[in-house]
Amino acid sequence: MEHDKIAGKRLRMYLLLTAVALAVALILYVLGVFGGGPRRLSVTKLRCVATQQVTPFGDKVLYYDGTNLFCLNANGTEQWKYALGPGARFTASETTVAAWNGAHLHILDKSGRATYNDRLADSIQFAKPGRQYVAAVIGEGFSPTLIVKDVNGLAVDSESIAYADKIILDMDFFENGNYLWTTALDIYGVSPITVMNIYRVGAMNTGEVDLGEEITYDVLYSGDKLHVINTKELNLYDYRGTLFPTSRQLVYGWKLIDAGLGSGNATMLFAPELQTANVQQITELRVLSGNMRDSRYTLPNSCVGAGLKGNTIFAISADTLYQAELNAQRFSALKLPLSTPVTGFIGKLSNGSSLVSSGIDVYLINLP
Repeated sequence: MEHDKIAGKRLRMYLLLTAVALAVALILYVLGVFGGGPRRLSVTKLRCVATQQVTPFGDKVLYYDGTNLFCLNANGTEQWKYALGPGARFTASETTVAAWNGAHLHILDKSGRATYNDRLADSIQFAKPGRQYVAAVIGEGFSPTLIVKDVNGLAVDSESIAYADKIILDMDFFENGNYLWTTALDIYGVSPITVMNIYRVGAMNTGEVDLGEEITYDVLYSGDKLHVINTKELNLYDYRGTLFPTSRQLVYGWKLIDAGLGSGNATMLFAPELQTANVQQITELRVLSGNMRDSRYTLPNSCVGAGLKGNTIFAISADTLYQAELNAQRFSALKLPLSTPVTGFIGKLSNGSSLVSSGIDVYLINLP
C-alpha cells in the first residue's frame, strides 16, 4: 500500500514536471528561440518623412529630400545617395530606378550607380523602369513620343504615330521585361476612349485594344495573361491583345489595392472604392483569383491599408496588425509597438514588410 502511494506521488510529480516543460517549450517557440517560431513583430522609425516621395525599392526604401535621392535598408541604414537637384521625380522597379528632371534622364542600378545620365530630345512626362529597359514618355501635353532605352541608355524603340492626339496614362514592362504595355486616352473622339498598345521591345507592335469608355487604372501580368482592371470590370488578354471571352468579372465599386503575381492567375485584393479615397478607412476586403475565387472579408476594425503576403491577408489599423490566411474565417490581431497611431499606409517591400506613416513620420513594420 505504501509502495503504491509513493508510486502515485512520483507519477503526479512526473506529469507536473512534464506539463511545466511543455509550457516553457511553447513559450520559447512563440518567442522564436528555436528558430521555427514566428518572427516577432518589430517597427523601425525611418529618418525620412511622408512628404518625401517614400517608395519601396525591392527590400529597400527610396526617398527624395528635394536635392538627393536616398536608399535605406530595412534597418533604416543609408545604403547610398544620388544627387538629382531640385524638382526631380522618380519611379522604381525592384532592381532599377528611373529619375528625371525636365529633359534629363537618370537610370540607376540597385547599388545607386548611374548607368545612364543624359538629356533627351524633349521634356519627360514620366518614365518606368523594368529589368532590362526603361520607357519614357516625352513631349509637352498631347501627342507625346514613347521611347525605350536599355539600362545603359542605348536607344531601342520609339513610337509617336500611335499616340497622335492622345495622352499616355500608364505603362509597364512584363514577361521578364521583354514586352511593354501602354494605356492612352483618345480625347478627340465623341467620348473619351482608352486604348492599350502592346509591344515586344525592339521588335513590333503585337496588339492594340480598344478598352472602351471606362477608366482603366491598372494592368497586371500573371500566368501569361494581362489582367486589365477598370472602374467597372476585370478582363484578361493575351500578349497579342486577344480577349479571353469568359474572363469578365464585375468589380464596380471596388478598387484594386494589392496583387500577388506568378505563374497562375493573379490573386487580387480589392477594397471598397469609397473607403480608399483620401483618408483610407477600410472595413471590407475582396479577393479575386481567376474564376475560382471571389471571397469577401470583414475587418475587425477600420484600417488605413491592407495587402497580401503570400497566402496571407494583412491589414493595419491605428494600433493593430490583423492577419488571416486566404481560406481562414477570422483574423488574428497583434498590437503595434508604437506610441503614436498609424495614420497612413505607404506600401510594402518585396520581403512583405510594410511602410506606414504616423503624421509625417515614417515607420517600417516587419511582419511576422
